[in-house]
Amino acid sequence: MTIRHIPDPRGASPTPPRPRIFVSHSTRARPDAVCCRCLDAREALVAQLAAEGFEAVYDKDFLRSGDAWQQEIALELHRSQATVLLLSQHAMESANVGYEAGIADGRRRVDARYRFIALKLPDVRRADLPTSTLKAIHLGEVDMCDWADDEITGGRLPAKLRADLDQIRLWHLDRSSPTRYAVTAALDGAYEDRLRAAADVLGVCTPPAPEVLRERLSEALLTERVPVPPPQPDPLVRALGEVLPVLRPDPAYTVADLSVVYARIPALAAAQLGELGACADGRVAVLAATRDGTLRAYLLRASGRPRPWPHLEVTVPAGARMAADLVAAIRDAVADYLGYDGYDDPELAGEAGFRDVLDAHGLETGPIVVVIRHLPDVALVRELRVCFPRLLLLFLTDRTGTGAAIEAIELAPLTRSGEGELKRTHRRAMQLAGRAEAPNPPWRPA
Repeated sequence: MTIRHIPDPRGASPTPPRPRIFVSHSTRARPDAVCCRCLDAREALVAQLAAEGFEAVYDKDFLRSGDAWQQEIALELHRSQATVLLLSQHAMESANVGYEAGIADGRRRVDARYRFIALKLPDVRRADLPTSTLKAIHLGEVDMCDWADDEITGGRLPAKLRADLDQIRLWHLDRSSPTRYAVTAALDGAYEDRLRAAADVLGVCTPPAPEVLRERLSEALLTERVPVPPPQPDPLVRALGEVLPVLRPDPAYTVADLSVVYARIPALAAAQLGELGACADGRVAVLAATRDGTLRAYLLRASGRPRPWPHLEVTVPAGARMAADLVAAIRDAVADYLGYDGYDDPELAGEAGFRDVLDAHGLETGPIVVVIRHLPDVALVRELRVCFPRLLLLFLTDRTGTGAAIEAIELAPLTRSGEGELKRTHRRAMQLAGRAEAPNPPWRPA
């Protein structure tokens, strides 16, 4: 099939927002005061956080004259994933900083993933903290690190703060990715030694701290990997073998299913489908696949969620009225899936209402994919585009590079051996998760 390709998309989904860090500080002294490092330190901190991929916010970014400043600051603190308190002499005397620190400390106590970090400037003595306006915060319980003069002037952050930022980044990725969150949550039932053994098999560079071990492992499990041919053991299966047997059945199934799909389905194909799913209309794709389960794996990878996009397979009718009968079959299948009966009720909006329901469904849970096991041709694709501009039409064929020129995306395919390897690896993972019959033990003579 000679397919006129739409240019490769940028990605399966928009770039997630950067983690927000609230910077609590005091710059009460004059900017030209020689003894004051507050402004220099704040500017250096904001610049370094931005370079690390964070969105640093502080009061001057959002407060305007006449604002209810306490309410606005409280809202910003609750929108953030962490607070960095720039601990200077002026901050220790500031009632406003005390107010901000009190809210951040309260969040830290109720949310184990909220980081409250005190970054101490060189002019502050720890012995002065118990008598400062921050004495009620119990700064001894807060992460504290020293920021040396040469680090401030050189634009470097302390190593301890960088480690905290790594944790914040991982937790933010979990929050912004339903799939990562699902795998991380499912790994909660595994013992730490099993998690570390799996991380070691997958080559996680440094032994992570216990609080980010699950996040590091989920990141490694959801990485695309080239299969290792027999007789060598596959690292993915070995890693799953460390953790799946100690998990409960449902979490084990989640980890096994998502890990294999993300490891084997090309990220490019997921990006192609994601770009199509975000289009307003005219969504047509072609996938060459021969094995059961390959289609579901592609739609699961593209959804970015623990479940695949909803997909309906419509039988292609035979006969001279094939196109018209196929249009009717697709309309009936989709209307039945959506529970839409507006075609038979004069008080409903008919075709317009049908399209409105489709639009709402796409915004709520992703596009509906209609699977057509047929070689696409120009006339058929043109008619289906006109009748169903809101659906994602996926033509499933058993080979690539045959047929007429159409405007569609040909998804990055697996080879036939790659499909077979996907099926075997997925089955093995399901066996480890307890969702499939284990292979019979080898026969041995008595």
